[in-house]
Amino acid sequence: MSKALEAVLRDLAAFPAPELASPEDCKRRAAVAAVFRIQPNPSHLPPPSATTSPASDLDTFFSQPWVQHGDPELLFIKRASRTGDRWTSHVAFPGGKRDPTDPTDHSSAIRECLEEVGLNLTSPGVLSVGHLPDRLIKTSWGTVPLLTLCPFVFLLTTPQTPELQLQGEEVASAHWVPWRLLFDPRLRTTESCDVADRLAKKRGTLVRKTLSLALGQMEFSAVRLWPGRSVFATFARDYLMPVEAGIFESPLVLWGVTLAVVEDLMEMQEPGIVELWDWPTFTAWDVKAVIRAWSSGLRTRNRKRAKEAVKGVMVERMVEEKVVVDMSDSLVLVEKEEVEVLAKRSQTFRERESTINILVDGYYDIVRKAVWATLAGRFVLGTAVVGGVVYRVLNRR
Repeated sequence: MSKALEAVLRDLAAFPAPELASPEDCKRRAAVAAVFRIQPNPSHLPPPSATTSPASDLDTFFSQPWVQHGDPELLFIKRASRTGDRWTSHVAFPGGKRDPTDPTDHSSAIRECLEEVGLNLTSPGVLSVGHLPDRLIKTSWGTVPLLTLCPFVFLLTTPQTPELQLQGEEVASAHWVPWRLLFDPRLRTTESCDVADRLAKKRGTLVRKTLSLALGQMEFSAVRLWPGRSVFATFARDYLMPVEAGIFESPLVLWGVTLAVVEDLMEMQEPGIVELWDWPTFTAWDVKAVIRAWSSGLRTRNRKRAKEAVKGVMVERMVEEKVVVDMSDSLVLVEKEEVEVLAKRSQTFRERESTINILVDGYYDIVRKAVWATLAGRFVLGTAVVGGVVYRVLNRR
């Protein structure tokens, strides 16, 4: 798995995603840090007498035996429970909103990581690898922009990981999760939340509550996390909240924006893994059925676009005289001249693009229409049933 991660990080370092400018009506930006480490195998630890200086580049780092036999892990945090916080108790990466004093989004990620978990990403033992695609975060089913999220990837390069110091007001716990487990289909699940959470404050309370009752909950694709090591903010006020509520199992579930960022990384290592991800829907069966039917064509087109984007990026990066590239389900030998032709056809894929962003493009427009169509259908059906009952009652007299 270390070898596979090496290819991902090399690709990201060579081809970082471009910065996404904030829209005029939403200038808020936030940055997060996706931090990798290699958990050494006890059989391949460097001897205590060895002096291991931090690697200054990916080549040096991945050439070390303890790295080659180690297990990559990714750092997640569980945010503290806070009233009024949109992301309360969510599993996420360390990060937060960009301050006016932050010169760049990258520096925001570094500052937030230090503040939240005490990890200094500017130390000699850390490599700043690259920039994943920015994304505009929206709510109210994709109509109201909240902020632009900027994800950055870092790599710890020493066998000993610095001790994490959690900021209990913001972070309830931190977890090192084996990277390989995120690819396991058995850990795929769903996460549900109240519809009102998706509507922000744009609509009145009565409308939100009515929709919540009518539509049930929103259901999102998710992954259950199985950490290798966890650190808890035992001094935080919500440390014993699950126990006090009678909950003795508090599973870590990754979903939403953070899962979308992780899916982008996973797709770089294993193209097609995003097939395990599914579009958001509702728990109400009729709403779910209408959305599924109405969005069928769009989902098929977006799947195709996402696959073509991956192929386009692959083609752009071919530099040898002859290369082997998987352009379908079979390996094909491609001459340099053919690569140049294909590259001209794939100029739109030149810059790395979020796979999940491609998949959901236009989807929430259909969700909104399908929801109102379903509610209208319920009203018409209900009116017809009531009218039929009244008609029969009146005809009996």
